[in-house]
Amino acid sequence: MYRYSDNNKNNDISLHDCRAKKMVSGDGYISFVFDDGFYVTETNENNYNKKLSYTDKSEVVFRTRYDDSITIYVFSDTEEKGKSVREQITQTHLSKMLDNGTELEFLYEYKGYQSYVFECWLWFDSEPYHKECVIIISSDDVSYNCNSLYTEE
Repeated sequence: MYRYSDNNKNNDISLHDCRAKKMVSGDGYISFVFDDGFYVTETNENNYNKKLSYTDKSEVVFRTRYDDSITIYVFSDTEEKGKSVREQITQTHLSKMLDNGTELEFLYEYKGYQSYVFECWLWFDSEPYHKECVIIISSDDVSYNCNSLYTEE
C-alpha cells in the first residue's frame, strides 16, 4: 500500500522522462511501476514560484473496464530511409519485455475523455537501443501512488 495517492486532476504530476521497469495488469486495472518515481510540480495560488518535486519508487494505476483497454504500437525502422513499420503488440508482450530488462520511457501524454495516449520510447541493452512506441489506454480513473515526495531547493 502507498502512503500518497493522487488522481492528478490539477495536472501537477508528469511522467515526462520517467522510465517504467514493470507493468502489471489484473481484473480491472493496468499499472506501471517507476523505480525512480515521477515528477510533481507544486504552485502557489498565483501560479508563481513553481517547485519541482519528485517521488521515490511509485506506481501509476489505470482503472479499466475491458480486457482490451490498452493498445500498444511499436515502430521499427525499415531499410528504406524515412520509412518505418508500426507493429501492434499485446500487453502481455510488453510486460514480458519490461520483465526482461527493457525500460519504457514516457515522453508525452495526451488526455481525452476516458482515454490516455502516451508517446514513449522502449530502451534496450543492445541495438537498436531504442524504439518509438505509442500506448493508448481506455480508463475512467487513474491514480498516481508513492510513499515519499522530495522537493528540490
